[in-house]
Amino acid sequence: MSQCQLVMLPQVVDQVFNARIMSNNLKVGVEIEKGEEDGLFTEESVCKAVRTVMEADSEVGREVRANHAKLRDLLSSEDSESSYIDGFCQNLQDLVG
Repeated sequence: MSQCQLVMLPQVVDQVFNARIMSNNLKVGVEIEKGEEDGLFTEESVCKAVRTVMEADSEVGREVRANHAKLRDLLSSEDSESSYIDGFCQNLQDLVG
């Protein structure tokens, strides 16, 4: 929810899956690439990912910052939680009734 840019360093299976969704599908952050030979993160790959989201001239960075702001606004809207709860309750009533 902060305005910090997302640079994801996934370590285990579920983190890899979530990082791919956040970076490839939602485009709200950048996943750090692992080395091809050893599968480890390098200093260069970390710097590249940070540079990508922070540089003003980066097309990827502009897209990521814009999408991150949209997602943050959506999740922080006051009606967001209540609409999900109201919808869930309505679906339960429809199931029973």
